[in-house]
Amino acid sequence: MLASNALTTLERMKLLLTPNTSPGVQTDTEPDSEVGQDDGWSERENMIVELLINRASAMIEAQVGHHLAKASYHQWYKANGFQELVTLEWPIVSVERILEDGRLVDPSCYDYEQTGRLGIIYRDDGWLKAGYRHGLAYEMVALKRAIEVYYTAGYVLPKDATEEDPQTLPADLEGLVWDMVAQAWANLNNGSQGLTSFSISDVSWHFDKQTNPDWLRIINLYRRY
Repeated sequence: MLASNALTTLERMKLLLTPNTSPGVQTDTEPDSEVGQDDGWSERENMIVELLINRASAMIEAQVGHHLAKASYHQWYKANGFQELVTLEWPIVSVERILEDGRLVDPSCYDYEQTGRLGIIYRDDGWLKAGYRHGLAYEMVALKRAIEVYYTAGYVLPKDATEEDPQTLPADLEGLVWDMVAQAWANLNNGSQGLTSFSISDVSWHFDKQTNPDWLRIINLYRRY
């Protein structure tokens, strides 16, 4: 079964694997084949591809440093007085409401249209600054989590897309999953391990100096520095 954060579908992945790497699989499968139709793939092969998709998706999400699936969040942030409120998740799709010390902030006071793709809600006058003061000088020694944000962030994933709510996950991120899974699938079919002795622990991808530079380039596009 695909995980909730899977960045592609089983059907799309099999279309890419079928021509070259899947033994005994028909190559004339139509792209719009119905789920459950006999397409030459065994149940075990389907399960293996799903495991590889889940693992690749999880690794990509860990590397970019935020959740990729569109979801709603209710989070608290420190009141530092800056103009930029940086959310934990991005890109921002919508902001339902923001409260400062329990008081609703007028939506006309802030904007995320220009910076929402980076998870930044901008306010010209600056956000609330609040914290705990101590000592003879009564200096602020710790900021208070006094800003409450209700918002929606992330992408519509391929498996969740509908005609009314189409996919927004960038094609290069989905393509990265395809490349990672195709590489692992080829290794499992052609390598010494083989599908008969498959274990998910047999598969590994490294995001370091030895990694495909194109993979790193794509990952870096969706990180926030």
